[in-house]
Amino acid sequence: MKNAADYVAKGRQKVSTLRFLGIFALLALAGFAIEIVPWVDTNVVAPLTEGITWVCAKLILAFGGVAQVHSNVIQYPGGFSIRVSNGCSGLEGLILLFSAILAFPAKLAYKALGLLLGTVAIMGLNIVRVISLYYLGQYSTEWFNWAHLYAWDVLIMIDGLVVFILWLRQIPRGH
Repeated sequence: MKNAADYVAKGRQKVSTLRFLGIFALLALAGFAIEIVPWVDTNVVAPLTEGITWVCAKLILAFGGVAQVHSNVIQYPGGFSIRVSNGCSGLEGLILLFSAILAFPAKLAYKALGLLLGTVAIMGLNIVRVISLYYLGQYSTEWFNWAHLYAWDVLIMIDGLVVFILWLRQIPRGH
């Protein structure tokens, strides 16, 4: 037979879990709502996608590849081009990761470290994503479409989940 302390502990755990899920959902919804505000799209998302495009093109060139950049488009001269637009920036993965980290009850220093390392992980993988799609599109439209629409979106979300789990494991108990 369980004692009253067990029931109280389970009740607190349930409330804590529900609190986390509620805050996470509100932060994620707010993040996605903010992302589609025209001013944010023009002044934050568009410059971010152009920056990602520029970094990807510079990496392609640095490793001996051929690429031309125009705003948020990387083009193989006279051939395939890829446009980095909203939805290709990694922001959706960041919004979910940031929402989870900010919703979790931890010290501010741990949250800041998680946000910083998570940003590096997701944006780094997103750069790999864009470059791989640039090369894949030159060889197979079918494989490009599959990788673009399915594989990479899932991998970016899994990256965010893995970062969150690794971050959780680093937080000392009873922080």
